[in-house]
Amino acid sequence: LALHAIAPMSAHAGSYYIRLMVLDQPGVLADISAVLRDHDVSIESLIQRGRNPGQAVPIVLTSHDTTEADMRGALERIAALPAVLEAPRMIRIERS
Repeated sequence: LALHAIAPMSAHAGSYYIRLMVLDQPGVLADISAVLRDHDVSIESLIQRGRNPGQAVPIVLTSHDTTEADMRGALERIAALPAVLEAPRMIRIERS
C-alpha cells in the first residue's frame, strides 16, 4: 500500500468567489484591485450593485485560477482597508 502525501490547502489552486461589504466611495475598487494584483490574483468577473454614496454596498467577484495562499493573503490585506466594513467571504469554486 503506497502512501501519498496530502498537499496543504494553501497549495490548492483554483478559482474563488469573494463577497465584500464596502463603503461606496471613490477609489475602493482601485484599492481592492491593487491588493489582488500584488498577490497575483486576477479578477474574472465583478459585480457592484447599488449607488449609495458613503453607505455599505456589496462587491461580488470571481477570480481566475490562483493558489489559496495567494487568495488568503490578499483577503487579509483587503480586510484591513478602511472602506471594507466586514471580513471578506470566500468560497472555493470546484470544477469537475
